[in-house]
Amino acid sequence: MPRPLNLIVLGTAGAGKSALTATFGKWIEQNTDQKVAYINLDPGCDFVPFEPDFDIRDYFTIAQIMRDESLGPNGAMVRASEMLEQRAGEFSKQINEIEADIRLIDTPGQMEVFLFHGGPEIAKLMEGVTISLFLTDAEVAAKATGLVFTRLLGLSIGLRLGVPAISVLNKIDLAQGKLAEIDRMLADAELLKERVVKESSGVMIDLTLGLSRVLPDLLPAARVVKASAKTGEGMRELYDIVHEVFCACGDLT
Repeated sequence: MPRPLNLIVLGTAGAGKSALTATFGKWIEQNTDQKVAYINLDPGCDFVPFEPDFDIRDYFTIAQIMRDESLGPNGAMVRASEMLEQRAGEFSKQINEIEADIRLIDTPGQMEVFLFHGGPEIAKLMEGVTISLFLTDAEVAAKATGLVFTRLLGLSIGLRLGVPAISVLNKIDLAQGKLAEIDRMLADAELLKERVVKESSGVMIDLTLGLSRVLPDLLPAARVVKASAKTGEGMRELYDIVHEVFCACGDLT
């Protein structure tokens, strides 16, 4: 495997990015001989469940920006992402100097802000090989419309960052009774369309059906990892698929 390996953990607010970063990092440390570094790029968090080797909060925080620039939370988050983008070279240099086999990079809850300000620059400047892990709350993916749109987000992340994107269903401990249905919808395009029609109405049916037909042609064939940051389930599968990205066959199914 190339070294170092940078894993950028992304997901919508509440998807469990920080928790999975901590759980996956601990699993790697306990089950392999690889050294893990933790990078926090979220200036708005009060607490992270890991000890950061690089912490953006040492340079600015959302609370500080709100106070200094008289901005609300959303404005401060946008401003923070602009500052990240402006200083991407400086920050990536410091991160690249951290000796580790695997760098786990936790990102802000406002994923779209990171993707359009600072994220692509950081990904481009990281030394080694970079992969993104896109987390989805399993409860969201249990609905056909949620599954379609989260798959679209996963595709958008890979295109925007210019790196491979691995989809991860997190919080499966809270959705055990729904996992089989998710698997069926992922495997059967016609079933997915049926579920979309049942859940949607009006123009949303046409939009979601259109996306459900297009996505199979655009998304590379790959299994979706099911994990729980709370219980530790799925960490081995996540570790395996991360390494399969480098297989000569390129088959992640």
